[in-house]
Parts: sequence; C-alpha cells; structure tokens
Amino acid sequence: MKKVVKEYRLVVLVVLANLVLWYLSPSKAAESASTAGKFLKEMLSILPPVFLLVGLLDVWVPRAIVERSVGQKSGIKGVAISMLLGSTTVGPLYAAFPIAAALLKKGASVFNIVVFLTVKAGAEIPLVAMEAKFLGFPFALLRLALTLVAAPIIGWIVQRVVGYSYRSQSAEPMLSE
Repeated sequence: MKKVVKEYRLVVLVVLANLVLWYLSPSKAAESASTAGKFLKEMLSILPPVFLLVGLLDVWVPRAIVERSVGQKSGIKGVAISMLLGSTTVGPLYAAFPIAAALLKKGASVFNIVVFLTVKAGAEIPLVAMEAKFLGFPFALLRLALTLVAAPIIGWIVQRVVGYSYRSQSAEPMLSE
C-alpha cells in the first residue's frame, strides 16, 4: 500500500487538493473535476493506440536498427531522422513520450530523443501550417528555422547533463530482447 501511494503521490496530491478546493469553493471544484474528466477522456482515446504502436515498435523493430538510425553514433543522420519523426507524427505531445521511452530502451541516444521531442513540440507540420495561416508565412518560417536550430542545441545540453547517467540507469532490456 505504501509503495502504491508513493508511486501515485502526484495523483493523491491532486485528489487531496481538489478535496480542499471542494470544501473552500464547491463551484471551482466542480469545474476542476469537469476539466480533469475531459482531459482523462481525451487521454483514454489517444493513449491505447499509442501503446499499441509502442508494442509493435518493441516487437518488430530490432535494437540494432534503432541504434544505427538514432543511436549514439548515428551522427547527422540520427538528427535528420529525429527531426523528420518529430515533425511528421500527429497527436498531442504527451503521446510522444511513450514512443520516446521505447526508443530510448531500444538504444536511441538521449540527444536524438530530445531533438525528436523538441521538434514534435514546436515544428509539427500541421502546427506550422496553422501558424502560417494565422501569423503569416515569414513568421512561421522563421520560428520553424529557429526551432530546428535550437533542437540540436537543447539535445546536446540535455545529453551532457543527464544523458550518461540516464543511460546507465535505463540499461534494462525490453521484453522482446
């Protein structure tokens, strides 16, 4: 029981905060519960297909291909693949986290995963198209260029700060290996 509470401490904290809010302002607590319910419903509609995709990635894609494509020694090819993957995947950013975790366990470098997530967050093709429509093509193009330049820099910094320690902590093999 203690382990479950520790593992879900953030959820427990949110429930306790909502109980306190319910006591202080029932209308705001109802609004909070409604928003949480909508978000939970959205997540339950998106995450199962993502986990299916992650399972297929785990079974069908050999570790050697991931290491060669986006691993430590993939070089500029790995950056290009990570940017392409980040810009072409659809869905919310939180749907990319299970994919990123699966790629990390398959041997992708932290650098390339951060590039993937950064591009996913700021340079998805649908996002850039909408941005160009509402804010203008020059603005969207400049912001896209800055995002693509910043992504490897952010990846390099994260790799330097947490990459090597993360690699040693996450060396556990996946089920298919």
